[in-house]
Amino acid sequence: MTAPATVPSDLTLADPEGRPVRLAKVLAGNRLTVVQLARYFGCLPCQEWCVDLDRQAPDLAASGIGAAIVGGSADYQAQWLRDEKGVSIPLLLDPDHLLREAVGAARPLGLRLLNPRGAAAYAGSLRHGYRPQAITRDTVRSPGVVILGPDGSVRWQHVGKRIGDYPPLADVLDAARRLA
Repeated sequence: MTAPATVPSDLTLADPEGRPVRLAKVLAGNRLTVVQLARYFGCLPCQEWCVDLDRQAPDLAASGIGAAIVGGSADYQAQWLRDEKGVSIPLLLDPDHLLREAVGAARPLGLRLLNPRGAAAYAGSLRHGYRPQAITRDTVRSPGVVILGPDGSVRWQHVGKRIGDYPPLADVLDAARRLA
């Protein structure tokens, strides 16, 4: 799905230690960047998708495609993903959800939080060895993925309709390679 939005390149996010990171720096040098919009870093399906995306990052980089994960808050959970799960791609915090707003993915899930397929996604991640982290105020957010151009233009996006509603990673990677 193509969206006409453009994320301001001067948008400032933060790394897990709280240091400011400009979006333009994350996008620089890449033909495209795949950005996971995590509900929160402790969400099990979000963790699993994040780790899987991180595993694909070297192959993506060889094609000029970057990868990053943006969550709302909980710096300690982002640090845990980096330190305990070995995630090496940028883990960025956006507590005001400015990136989500720019791409049209800020609407809370509302009653869709109760969708049984969301519980099934959590159960699947539990079976794969992921463990829950503390619930944060960001749990109401939709999961999502955007592919951004170097200027912040949204080239492709998916906004989930329930917990764990991420597209298959292979589909996202194919879309990124086609667009690059």
